[in-house]
Amino acid sequence: MTTEIQRSTKSSRETVVARVLQSKAAAGLLSVAPIPLSVVRSILARDNARENRKDSWQRLRESNEAARYRAVRSVTERYARNGFVLDVGCSQGILQEGLSYTRYLGVDNCEQSILLAGPKSAPRTQFVCADGSNFIADQPPDAVVMNEVIYYLPDPIGAVMHHAEQLAPGGVVIISVYARTWSSRQLLRAIAKRLNLVESSLVRSGHLAWAVAVYRP
Repeated sequence: MTTEIQRSTKSSRETVVARVLQSKAAAGLLSVAPIPLSVVRSILARDNARENRKDSWQRLRESNEAARYRAVRSVTERYARNGFVLDVGCSQGILQEGLSYTRYLGVDNCEQSILLAGPKSAPRTQFVCADGSNFIADQPPDAVVMNEVIYYLPDPIGAVMHHAEQLAPGGVVIISVYARTWSSRQLLRAIAKRLNLVESSLVRSGHLAWAVAVYRP
């Protein structure tokens, strides 16, 4: 009985997206249902606010997220190991942990997340509380990483194009999205019409999967 109560309590604390992704059947249905992003945006906004209030997206440290973070770190290092990485929607700066770079700047609009990331600040590592949609760094980045963030932005395509325009010569925009939704695939197609797709890979973790794509202007 105690275990059942604990499970029920944990489930009640989970966000809608978290509960859906935990269910293989629900995630499979979500993959084929043609639900536009505009329909789910309000749910995503509430989920984002709830995750920030609860523990600033601590669940992104769970094991099922590890493969995605490894893939995003790997591709980021391939293009900007010796350069400046701008991490848009950095949350607690999980991507920064274990990442090789010359300079890293994490941006997130959640003050609590930035406070949690703050102790990792150093001369070549900074975290800033700001709106990532239109943020402009003090120097052109070699890589702008938008890791599981674009569908939470009011204008995802506009934000991607904004950051593409700020890149250093030869710079890239690296985007990770949950791959098994119709709206995510539509977003990637729309971006590919505006930017040059350099490479793309699919990262799997159980029944979950993410696309990691690299673009240049």
